[in-house]
Amino acid sequence: MSTSLLSAVTPLLAQIAPVSVEWSAVAPELLPTAMALVLLLVAIARGRELIVAVPAALIAAAVGIWLISMAVVVPGAVVIAVGFALPASAVAFPRRQSLIRAFSAAAALVGALVLTGWQYATVLAPTAGGMTSQEALQGALANDGIAFFTRVTVYLSALLILPIGYGYLQERRINRAEVEPLLLLTVVGMAALGTANDLITMFVALEVLSIALYVLSGLARRDRRSQEASLKYFVLGAVSSAILLYGMALVYVATGSLDLAGIGSSIGLVTTPRVVAALGLALVTVGIGFKISLAPFHFWTPDVYQGAPTNITAFMAAATKAAGFAAVLRLYMVAFPALESLWVPILAGLAAITMLYGAIVALVQGDLKRILAYSAITHAGYAIIGVTANSDAGLTSTLWYLLTYAIGTIGAFGCVIALERRRRGEVTLKELRGLGRTSPLLAGILALSLLSLAGIPATAGFIGKLLVFQAGIAAGLTWLVIIGVLSSVIAAFFYLRIAATMFLEEPDPERGLPVVSTGLSLGVSVAATLIIYLGVYPQPFLQIVETAAALVR
Repeated sequence: MSTSLLSAVTPLLAQIAPVSVEWSAVAPELLPTAMALVLLLVAIARGRELIVAVPAALIAAAVGIWLISMAVVVPGAVVIAVGFALPASAVAFPRRQSLIRAFSAAAALVGALVLTGWQYATVLAPTAGGMTSQEALQGALANDGIAFFTRVTVYLSALLILPIGYGYLQERRINRAEVEPLLLLTVVGMAALGTANDLITMFVALEVLSIALYVLSGLARRDRRSQEASLKYFVLGAVSSAILLYGMALVYVATGSLDLAGIGSSIGLVTTPRVVAALGLALVTVGIGFKISLAPFHFWTPDVYQGAPTNITAFMAAATKAAGFAAVLRLYMVAFPALESLWVPILAGLAAITMLYGAIVALVQGDLKRILAYSAITHAGYAIIGVTANSDAGLTSTLWYLLTYAIGTIGAFGCVIALERRRRGEVTLKELRGLGRTSPLLAGILALSLLSLAGIPATAGFIGKLLVFQAGIAAGLTWLVIIGVLSSVIAAFFYLRIAATMFLEEPDPERGLPVVSTGLSLGVSVAATLIIYLGVYPQPFLQIVETAAALVR
């Protein structure tokens, strides 16, 4: 009987095609994932970190040597180096788990950035005609220009946040064992969202990053504002996820496909019920609007940004927006091009409302974190201009804009952390009085970051804004660009008001100096350097972003 059963099953098994896994497509994400799991084991070890670190390093060495023997030299060397970073940290900082976790997580992020560069040079093989797209996991992942820039933005943001927030978390006594693993898992979810090429992968990646951020927002368990921020973020995030999932279900019902390219092909067919597809598109727009803080779906943003630990706020503002817009670009430019006549005017209207609302409301705010929260809302509107252009120029300008926005935001929030550590409370405009005289370097970096966010020439933010405005004009959206310019003028007022408070007003002699640690100095200095470099000499990176228009259509 067993023989007959085997003979019956064998032909069926022969018809099943083996699943092809292109590991090179997900190579950068494997390092943070593995390090997150190892760091959780390190936390369990409690003072005996080498018990975990040494076997992990030996396994990494074996994998690295095998890769090198297979002529995959760079990934092999990176795996070995990252693997030995953990025991090296354990030896250098005995019984200091917080430093061990921080250095090990940083090593994993540096390795992920190196592997991203290796992908760009070898796998994506950029040429004058653009990048080469790579599919993986039966088309569920797309390794292309969107994935490349999402990875760069997300990994760089996390790498800067680690040193900037280390002293802050230590002082507040919230630097618990789960911080770095959750941060790494969030980064993996964001990078996966940048590569997601079907609805299931996109939703799973979105939930991975969201769940980790819900926990990170509530790190300060004894702070009512932090707990409130976590709860609000969780409730509204769950509602938006449900709306997004329902919209995806309707799109599947209308097209019979989960693959983004397949959805794009099916919507154009006469047999596809366009009403159902349009309803699914509307719900997807609402759900994704919550994730990227588009007005009027932005209500969670100011409270969550203000209540969450400031380093987590900086990470959310910089990296989450980049990952969310990666999903936006794929959804609208790959899955819904046939419905362009519907979503372009809707997104353009939302962008106009977002740009004006965020800039105007920020004018009346007194708390610096809330000002930056409404600034984040405004910048979401600017980035949408590139999406509504629905062109290669719009795509590349959006990716560049998100990178420059992330750098400026991290620099600004890093300075806010230094001020918050001085008094352990809210940072209002009064706290900035005379900062240019008492701490001129910190005030200069904060002013530079704000000027970049305002789009002042010779900063990275100016190049980003110029590119999205040019893409909008080329697409015939001149009226939207005019609103964007008007919003920029309004936003410049509150940015310059902060700078004037720092440099033109007298300092309060009763206030102490900002607390600037070595890690914070390093992080904000790197951010300031990138702001100047990308603003003065952007040509090499602009050449890279111009090749990033390859999409899996």
